[in-house]
Amino acid sequence: MEIAGIEFGGPYNIDTTSIPANRAAVYVIICQTKDGKYHVIDVGESGETGVRLANHERRSCWKEKCNGSLSVYLHYMPSSQGYDVDSRRQLERKIRQQYSPPCGKM
Repeated sequence: MEIAGIEFGGPYNIDTTSIPANRAAVYVIICQTKDGKYHVIDVGESGETGVRLANHERRSCWKEKCNGSLSVYLHYMPSSQGYDVDSRRQLERKIRQQYSPPCGKM
């Protein structure tokens, strides 16, 4: 799925353990409503994406703001390819500004 002009992999179930625990990524929480529309619910970044999503403090907000099914889309940004935390935060900020998700703040 393309989000803010960047290709994201997914969808992945937010409750699955198949998301690699120690991979750096920007993640976007998407709600698909019963009429097939997609809405950005939240966006964030982490150096340990699988761990972050498994223990996220905003899970209750995701469920509260979604009247449909939740999934996560990932854009991996490994440090070995020249990306760092500042690059992830810059992409997170770009997505937040474009979509104004109801959960979380920059």
